[in-house]
Amino acid sequence: MLALWWCLLAGAAVATLFALLHTTLLRRGVAAVALFTVLADSAFVDYVASMNVQLAALSGVLIASVGVILIFGPVKRLIAGCLLFTVGGVFAIGAEPGNAVLLLPFLAVLAVVRAPWRAVAGRWACRLIPGICALVLAVVSLTVYVGEDARLQDTRAYNQAFLGILGHSSDPLRDSEDLGLPTAFAAHANQSWWAHPTAREDPTWPVYSRSISTTSIRTYLLGHPGQALDLASRSAKDMLSFRPAQTGTYPAGAATPPRSADCRWCVVSAIGQIFSPRALPALLLYLAVCGLLAAVFVRALPKHHPAWRFSAAAGFLTVLTAVSFASATLSDPLESTKALILPAFVASLVPVMFFCMWCVSNQQSLALVPETKAFGPLPAPKSEDGMVASAQLSVARTPDASDA
Repeated sequence: MLALWWCLLAGAAVATLFALLHTTLLRRGVAAVALFTVLADSAFVDYVASMNVQLAALSGVLIASVGVILIFGPVKRLIAGCLLFTVGGVFAIGAEPGNAVLLLPFLAVLAVVRAPWRAVAGRWACRLIPGICALVLAVVSLTVYVGEDARLQDTRAYNQAFLGILGHSSDPLRDSEDLGLPTAFAAHANQSWWAHPTAREDPTWPVYSRSISTTSIRTYLLGHPGQALDLASRSAKDMLSFRPAQTGTYPAGAATPPRSADCRWCVVSAIGQIFSPRALPALLLYLAVCGLLAAVFVRALPKHHPAWRFSAAAGFLTVLTAVSFASATLSDPLESTKALILPAFVASLVPVMFFCMWCVSNQQSLALVPETKAFGPLPAPKSEDGMVASAQLSVARTPDASDA
């Protein structure tokens, strides 16, 4: 049923993109195939067809992407775009507590939207609909963040400290002290929350348990840029691998090698795995180039041009990739690979938006200065017109009696 939902959603997205591109039939077909290439990748399909929350997050991003294109399109589609954008945001943000920070890119888009509301008069009438959408998304984000189980927060912080930091530290004793723990706890590096024995079984653990929290982990990473860079590098490598190395998608008794993964259609994931050895520099360069191109096109193109909406969508997806990558990096190390499939999926949609922008670039002229029109020669004045004009000139030059 999950796979069926994704098939229906992917088909609707491809059909919508095909309908929104007002260009030649060939370009519309190629753009639809490009989007289908991303959505049908076996890495994404395996995630959405599993009993995880990735189906909600990936579906929300796809719906929100269509909503952005409609929001910045014709005015008659603006309300429908706001509705789709909000529904997609609810799915993406509400999928899991770690996605609460995804609210920021959604609010950035709604901050520049002006939706006229004829039933309401006043200065702020055009901001009511975007404001309602922003309020709904803010409530969802706050609900999933506050409603997270306290034990899950403790588990994530514990695993991040003992697996993500101490497990990859060159000096575990010193890093243990910097985390606010005794040096004896460094012996428990590379041991998760469920291992045995763990630091939680130590008699002194209740005294130091408050030192390990999400806030303390972030404070530690800010004070140790080397550890933060190493953590980001490992996360980028997991992101571009698209799949955990320790899992497979075939049952144990299948006639396939151990840990085999379904790869009937692996175009996007295969391209990403090429850059996996230099994952972090490749990811930073990719985000920088996409962000710069989106900013240049948004600033250079006139807002009414069809290519502008796709450049705006590319900018939104680029920012969403960066925010979701940061959120997944700070998540539980045992779940980070699963969480990183969201930024991998969002990053794969950015080139499709740029390609759609190129497809409609010839729909209207990009010239901002109106073309000069050629006028014919002025008609020659008639004789009576010349006599009237000379008479008026002589009257104007005759001095008045009062002046004399």
